Amino acid sequence: MEKLKMIFRVLKKLFGRKEQSENADAVTSLPPIHFSCITLVSTTPSNSQIGFNDFFVVEYKGKKYWTLFQCPCGCGEIISLSLQDEHDNTWQVVKSKHNRPTLHPSVWQNQGCCSHFILTDGRIYWCGNTGSPPDLYDEVE
Repeated sequence: MEKLKMIFRVLKKLFGRKEQSENADAVTSLPPIHFSCITLVSTTPSNSQIGFNDFFVVEYKGKKYWTLFQCPCGCGEIISLSLQDEHDNTWQVVKSKHNRPTLHPSVWQNQGCCSHFILTDGRIYWCGNTGSPPDLYDEVE
């Protein structure tokens, strides 16, 4: 009986490790880098100047005003987000050690493609509800 228990422990150990490493590979697999760098500009680029993998931050006299980029779904829509605290809806751009953008909070297009994604270290993480319009609530009176 002891030999059977020992064989069972060895098999469990061998198969348990394999299963864990397969799961670890799935967890550590990252999406490709979509935005490889942040381009700082002092004036807002025209829509025709913004390529599919371009990520612009408009900064003037040390203050960040806007970020502009094409929607990563491929629809071609230019997304322009305010980085100004004075605005009701505002985002923050953080530069990684590789000069790639991280954007907070997520982006959810409320019309057109209705893409919903998180941008971290230049990588796009699609949210499960992408393609669905966000719930827009009327003000409660």
